[in-house]
Amino acid sequence: MKTILVTGASGFLGSHLIKKILERGDKVIAILGRPEDLSNDFPTNNNISVFPCAEINKIDLGHVDTLIHTAFSRGDNLEGLTASIAFSETIIDLVNKQDIDSIINISSQGLYKGLLPGQKVTEDGAISPDTAYGLAKWAVENMLKIGCRKQYTNIRMASLSANARFLKFFVNEVFLQNEIRITAPNQYASIMDVSDAVEGISAVEMLPISERQSVYNLGPETQYSILNYAESANSIGKDYGFAPTKILVDDCGKKSAICMDCSRLKRQTGWRSKISKDMMIHKLFSSVVKND
Repeated sequence: MKTILVTGASGFLGSHLIKKILERGDKVIAILGRPEDLSNDFPTNNNISVFPCAEINKIDLGHVDTLIHTAFSRGDNLEGLTASIAFSETIIDLVNKQDIDSIINISSQGLYKGLLPGQKVTEDGAISPDTAYGLAKWAVENMLKIGCRKQYTNIRMASLSANARFLKFFVNEVFLQNEIRITAPNQYASIMDVSDAVEGISAVEMLPISERQSVYNLGPETQYSILNYAESANSIGKDYGFAPTKILVDDCGKKSAICMDCSRLKRQTGWRSKISKDMMIHKLFSSVVKND
């Protein structure tokens, strides 16, 4: 039985990771992400211990096989990103000083330089983040490279569909029967379902530590234009009884694309993305209808 420490445990990704680890019978030390987070949303299980982030340096951890670091501010809020970088420094110091064999840091596809539609970037691709979030994630990767004395792995992950604000917006507008206005139809996005993300992270964590690479890409290996996502929301909405809404395109000329080549992860672990774009949109519609 292994012991896995998960930071950001009450976050969307962290909570799903914990469920996966407990289901396979391993132990979890869960570190809550924010002072206001509660521990009563976790499964009642003798294999899980939950602590607030403020107590992380006071806990007798014992032996930990792998620390999975998911705690990080989303978006470009500078105050939140600054705090996240500082907390990551605390985590690296914890790994160095305690009986922790390895760390898996959840990084982002936002590190990479933008591509042309249809292109994919490998782990050796050019680094050129164009957001504060991407730059902060790159800073943490470099902190690990310079300061971590244990085995470390960065997983550069695609955005999760549940966190993709534009996709939620499209689904909600179809639900409300409002017109959708798109100003950047030639922006391309690559997003994935949380279940695929959890399976990919778990596949890396299950590898012998000596076989883990320092960087893996984790994403669906597909990309679609913003306009295509909106059209798909319109089409799938019909399955839930919603008439297609009007899509207005006012192209501002902005173009961008990102899509990762995940051959390294697939070759080493056999992982494959299973949830398609349409399946993700179906899940969002099901959630909206259920909560109406």
